[in-house]
Order: sequence, then structure tokens, then C-alpha cells
Amino acid sequence: MYKLILGILFFAISTTAFSQTKAELGFFGGVAYYLGDINPNKQLYSNSVALGGIYRYNFNSRYSLRAGMLFSGLSGEDKDFNNSYQKARGASFETELVDFSLQVEFNFQPFWSPKKSKSQIMVPYVTGGIGYIAPSSTSSSFTIPMGVGLKTNLGGRWTAALEWSFRKSFTDDLDHLDDPNSLDKSSLIHNNDWASFFGVMISYKLFPDNEECHSYGRFVK
Repeated sequence: MYKLILGILFFAISTTAFSQTKAELGFFGGVAYYLGDINPNKQLYSNSVALGGIYRYNFNSRYSLRAGMLFSGLSGEDKDFNNSYQKARGASFETELVDFSLQVEFNFQPFWSPKKSKSQIMVPYVTGGIGYIAPSSTSSSFTIPMGVGLKTNLGGRWTAALEWSFRKSFTDDLDHLDDPNSLDKSSLIHNNDWASFFGVMISYKLFPDNEECHSYGRFVK
């Protein structure tokens, strides 16, 4: 399955190579953490350092296509939670993780880097798409990545973004607590395991603009 995701990422990058004035390369640095049977809802719980790279292609001032690869870890322990069931169960897990994703970004206001006329300096955005996670200690899974962020021009061709994203996995075994007797074992919806990333992306526009895209700006406000 990971070969399919890598193929999609390669295709997305190669098909945009002819318009490099709209392309960016960047770096992600932040943290990753797990949500699931051990940790149902505590944000930023037992977080690990997350690092990776991104490639972004800007179709216009509102829409971008982004390919990314992140490396991190996930972990959790029942003893960290104050309920009798988890204390009696005493489950724990730890795994390394590689995350691949192909996502569409939508800016709520026009945004270009470097800043053009009618382009905002700081813009909120949402992102979503398809992904694949490959843990070191359990089965891999397709994911649905989704997130929110805030991006800004740093000057010149540099852009920074603060992003908080989640990966809905299609497995219930990231924490090794998949119940083989569960009636929902084969369901893609009724599972509890998510991975989340919170951090900063710094990207650089590869080449200066050779032509302005004023026509789009007249129709999208």
C-alpha cells in the first residue's frame, strides 16, 4: 500500500514540475501524539518530536496541493490515567511512525508568497486529503488527514505556517489493543486510533514569478 501512496506523491510532484514558479519546498518541525483506547481525548498527551518535509504547489491564491512525509513516534500507558479499568488493564505501547500524506489546502483569504496585491500577510486555512501511516510495531494503514492552520509571509519567498492536524486511521491496532472478538473489527469507521501532529512549517518558493496571475485575483475575494 505504501508504494501506492509514494506513487501518488511522485505523480503529484512530477505533474507540477513544469510550473515551478508556483512550487515550494519546506520543513516541518513539531510534535506528534496518539489518541485511542488508552488516551481517548487528552490533547498533546505523551508527545514525541516530529520532523519531516513538504512539497507545496500553489494553484492560485486560495488552493494548494501539498505532499508530505513525517517521522515521529507514538506512545501511551494506562498508568497515566486515573480510572480503575485502565489501572487494572495496565496496557502500554510505543512505536516509531512514518506518515505520508497528499492534501489540499484552502486559504480563507488570498495568499501569495512573495506577497502580491490583494494578498493577505496572515491567513487561516484548512487542509484535508489522503494519507498512509507505517508504524514500526504493527500493521500499516491508510488515513484521512485533516487539519487547520495559520500561514504568514516571512519576507521574500519564505512562508511560515502553524498547523494542527489529525490522521483518522483505518486500523484499531496502533496501541496493540485491537480486540479480535470485536464485531467492529472489520469496520473502517468504528475504530479509536488516531495520530495527531502539531508544529510549524517553513517553506521556500523555488523560483521567482515569471508572470503574475492577476486574472484569478479579480474573481476570488
